[in-house]
Amino acid sequence: MKHRNIKNSLLIFFISLFLSFSLNAFAEVLFGETYYQTLHKHLTQAEKSIIIGMYFIYPNFEDPDNPINQLLNDLVDAKKRGVDVKVVLEGSKLNVSRRAYQKLRQNEVKVYFDTPEQLLHIKGIVIDDRYVFVGSANWSKSAMEKNYEATHFADSPQDAKTLTKYIKEIPIQEEDVFVPYTSGVSLSADFLLSPKLGRRLLKSHGDKQFDLYLLLCKIQQETGKTQITIDYDSLAKQMGYTELEDLGKYRNQHHYFWQRIHHLLTFLKRYGLIDYQEGEITLKNNVSKSSAIIIPFEFWDYKYSNSLSMVAQYMYLICLNEASRSTKYPVWFRSQKDMVKLYGISERSITNAVSELEEKGIIEVTRSQLIPPDFSDRKPNVYKILPLSQLKEVTMELEE
Repeated sequence: MKHRNIKNSLLIFFISLFLSFSLNAFAEVLFGETYYQTLHKHLTQAEKSIIIGMYFIYPNFEDPDNPINQLLNDLVDAKKRGVDVKVVLEGSKLNVSRRAYQKLRQNEVKVYFDTPEQLLHIKGIVIDDRYVFVGSANWSKSAMEKNYEATHFADSPQDAKTLTKYIKEIPIQEEDVFVPYTSGVSLSADFLLSPKLGRRLLKSHGDKQFDLYLLLCKIQQETGKTQITIDYDSLAKQMGYTELEDLGKYRNQHHYFWQRIHHLLTFLKRYGLIDYQEGEITLKNNVSKSSAIIIPFEFWDYKYSNSLSMVAQYMYLICLNEASRSTKYPVWFRSQKDMVKLYGISERSITNAVSELEEKGIIEVTRSQLIPPDFSDRKPNVYKILPLSQLKEVTMELEE
């Protein structure tokens, strides 16, 4: 009788334990607004950890009603109250997720893109090693409000453990993948693509004319004026010309500076890059809203305009143009044969320019291997734009 009572007591205990667990554990399928509200609630209530693997996150900070803005704020707020937050995104959607990535990174949330070797296509979230969201919905307004999406939501520590381990094992790019240029000088991509613009300067070896044109683009952007009034002495000094100890044929220093700049401006006018009348210029073909290269101000601040050869500067502009249009910015790839055809620059010039940019630490190149059996073909090299850094020493030889 005593043993039967013990057995009954144990049975009642285990049934009660099972019922208690069953009442606390649950699973359901969420759609649209219900998914958003449930996720928002659990993000705001997170106490220990949030880990996310997401194909892309696409906010719109100009739209106050965009739900993704709120979810990003939830992650930032969770980080501020001590929750361990980690987000892993698909690298090929880098430009789509750019603003989300930058917002999270600026608020010290651990956020990464995966490496190019694989595709991260999951849409999974684990909160406090317990709550699991897995489904079809990316973090976009369309996914939350318009698309037919479904997400399985469960209170399951075992599933949480499995998904957490899976996301943590995704190979990631540890460093900030975006070059931290906050501002720069806009230059039309046509300058590189049109046979009548930049490449004419390159083929005519117009090094000084090239430098002056880029400097004028910078001055125009800084002043915001269509017409630029020329201070010949100041412009000459910005170009690196110094006062002569022996004036020789020149009447004075101003005459020397005037002649240097006047000669270069006349050349640029003849090539159709500027309109020039004594003392004033107007730039032509230097701005395109649809396709603009952004040259970082550091290019001048750190004297790269002085330390790089013309062909290396030209190749740097090509790198900026290619990287800005790459889905894996700042990484891009294109064969040298394609670059020759697209930009009108010889393979030898490309090779020399790339080597110079590598030496200066401006780009990083991963070179592909020759493919057997004949070793005649290879995949395009992979290029990566790096942040410009302060040069230790700058030297420049002036052409008199």
